[in-house]
Amino acid sequence: MKKILTGLLVLLALLLCALCLSPKMAPETEAASPPAETAAAPTPTPAPTPLRASITVAGDLVLHTSIVNQCRTADGGYDFTPLFEDVSHYVSDADLALCCFEGAFVKSNYQGYPLFLVPDGLAASLRTVGFDLVATASNHAMDGGKAGVARTLDVLDKAGLDHVGTYRTQAERDADHGVVVEDVNGIRIAFLDYTYGTNGIPTTNAPYAVNLLYTDYMTSFSKVDYGLLDADLAYAKSLKPDLIAVIAHWGTEYIPAKQPAQEALAKYWFSHGVDLVLGGHPHVPEPMETVTVTDENGNEKTGFICYCLGNLLANMKETDHKYCTLTAMVQLEIAKDTVAGKTTLEKASYVPMALIDTQDLGITGAGWRFRVWDLNAAIADYEAGDDRGGILTEKLYNTLKGYRADLEQVCGTKLEADS
Repeated sequence: MKKILTGLLVLLALLLCALCLSPKMAPETEAASPPAETAAAPTPTPAPTPLRASITVAGDLVLHTSIVNQCRTADGGYDFTPLFEDVSHYVSDADLALCCFEGAFVKSNYQGYPLFLVPDGLAASLRTVGFDLVATASNHAMDGGKAGVARTLDVLDKAGLDHVGTYRTQAERDADHGVVVEDVNGIRIAFLDYTYGTNGIPTTNAPYAVNLLYTDYMTSFSKVDYGLLDADLAYAKSLKPDLIAVIAHWGTEYIPAKQPAQEALAKYWFSHGVDLVLGGHPHVPEPMETVTVTDENGNEKTGFICYCLGNLLANMKETDHKYCTLTAMVQLEIAKDTVAGKTTLEKASYVPMALIDTQDLGITGAGWRFRVWDLNAAIADYEAGDDRGGILTEKLYNTLKGYRADLEQVCGTKLEADS
């Protein structure tokens, strides 16, 4: 009995020991939820930066013999860059700069009016200054004949300059329907270029050589070649550019006002999808403006037109017209919304300029005869006490102010574009 009792006591002790070593049992309750983590706010997607491009448009290059002779160098070559010394930054700073060349590049026997046959050095100088694109369809495009057209394009190619408006062969013309597309900072701009005529030089032996606005280009300039224009525009649109620009050699010489034929063509181009119309030929500035137009799809948009910028380089006298020495460079600012796929002209402005001829103005001691001057800069220099080495006299200062007032009278004082 004692043994049984002892055994029971041992068993009880073991049981109590096991209970003491077991974890405590908590009453059954709902487990506490861990603290919820705060969801991180999504990082906002930055709005895409629109693509932007700046374009400088300059006037016509009409190289009279007096200008060519000034640019001859000691080694027998030709350097035209000094002519642009005062205004070259407007060209080089632009993402794309263009001008119109009237004439043909030849190896020798250079001459001015009536046939402008020009040394190759002009092309190299234009590239050095910063030009990118040269419009070659003008009334002087055939001055060197069919061979002159081909050599002119060869010279421009060698200088690294793009060109539009004239062609070496029918195959070359057919390859792009007269359209050159420039990629300017990711914004694709299609350029076309036409002239009203060729100064009575027929293109019958090379109908592809020059883009002509009229089928009756040898006579009355009254029958617009809409078949050609329609076909070229259709091809340009098929390339899906962001903008279409037409360069037009048109109008009436020495009249600083737009003409009905110009207005009619501009209306046609704008209504058929063109965004920029850039004119030349009359040798004097003509109006420029931004316009609100409705395209063929019924969309309203802003277009820009300059009917003529005058001569960038030429030796024409005020006896021809008092505005013959006046010119301007237009500056366009383009933006493309890459999400909406919409490209707009944000700003249009112009820089008033004049070709200074020290001989005609009675200026001595300059060491040069011709220079293109930025009128605003020259006027500001004089007013700040800088007479540019004695060249900028009070008389010249007043002349420059008169030039600027004349330009503003023709071109306006301010151009506005949608932003």
